Amino acid sequence: MQIRTIILGIVVAAIRPPGSDHGLKVEASALPEPRFCRALSLAAGPLGIDVYVFAADGYHAESGTLHAYRYQHNGWSRQAAPLPDIVYDRCFYTETAQRISCLRMLDSMSARKPHVLLNGSLPAKLAVYASLKDDPMLKEHLPESESCESAEQLLKLLPRHKRGIVLKPSAGMQGRGLMHIKRCPHNLSLLVRGRTGRNRHFSRTFADDRTFAGWIESRITRHSYFIQPYLELSGEDGKPFDVRVLMQKDGTGRWASSGTAVRCGQAGSLTSNLHGGGGAGRADSLLAAKFGKIESERLIEQIHTISKQTAERLESRFGRFAELGLDYGIEPDGRLWLLEANSKPGRSAFRSISDKKAEMLSIERPLLYARFLSNRLYPSFAANESVNGRQSDVKITNPIRPFNVQEVHR
Repeated sequence: MQIRTIILGIVVAAIRPPGSDHGLKVEASALPEPRFCRALSLAAGPLGIDVYVFAADGYHAESGTLHAYRYQHNGWSRQAAPLPDIVYDRCFYTETAQRISCLRMLDSMSARKPHVLLNGSLPAKLAVYASLKDDPMLKEHLPESESCESAEQLLKLLPRHKRGIVLKPSAGMQGRGLMHIKRCPHNLSLLVRGRTGRNRHFSRTFADDRTFAGWIESRITRHSYFIQPYLELSGEDGKPFDVRVLMQKDGTGRWASSGTAVRCGQAGSLTSNLHGGGGAGRADSLLAAKFGKIESERLIEQIHTISKQTAERLESRFGRFAELGLDYGIEPDGRLWLLEANSKPGRSAFRSISDKKAEMLSIERPLLYARFLSNRLYPSFAANESVNGRQSDVKITNPIRPFNVQEVHR
């Protein structure tokens, strides 16, 4: 069987170019997620995968040439690279122009040499909610959600929710822009607390509805938000917490959980996101401390069942995915809520809790799935256990089996 190296390009929103005194070398800090990209690069070689990192400004559309960054000899260097077989999208855009440039680049590259996206992308959060609520099993674990249209709408909803309502940005991340709005029962004032666009905590009190309406209208007209009831997702210590599950495709194209961690926020905070000053702990021990061993085992089993169902449901609606980060909240009475799905999940929680197995799987599985996809694209060049004359520790199970239901989306 002819052996073929798989070319995997990690596309990012931007890379800071090296200074003139660095030649072709680039500092690790110039790349987004340098630790993750380095780990992928080191793990890829034994699997017969050539990995590099690139951005839109590295591609010359007229000539079809690509310059990318490879991790070699303990550093990153810029060099010419072949067009990818598979593209791993890790773009976190900070401006619209970056998104437009990236999409144009990928379209141009694909016209010269077709490639496959390793991971799909999810639409706005409310569209994700709408796609999941039709599933009878998932519906009972989804907080009621609706689009935010006006201050008047918010004021009408408040009497229905004694603990208040939450405004979430439709396309937000890391807890930025989140707001909790609550009516104070004593003087009927309105209290708003949350996080700014820079992820800084804020709190404001409005003595009357008119002042509040003017303030909130100026925000919801600039950005898209959706509304959910406020859920009590804090422990007895007042610290909010959630459960992050990383679902990934394995080397056979099947969904599997790579790791589970609990993320805990600061007391009084709305979020438990690590970027907002939170910490992480092992799910089994922390949940057992909060709910008891038997209940925590039930919760973890239920979380894994819901996670697989969610991954399959989202894939059936929005196309193929390689991985999804799913966040769960748990109320004091054990009520479980699916809070969010993320198609570009991070791995920092597993590193924080020193879960070496989860950290290893989170790196290895995207590479194994990339090889699985490549075998589908180029069956006559399928990589076997011997890569470049070396034995691989990873075996491909039944490489010629027909597509399963999760692999019909292109």
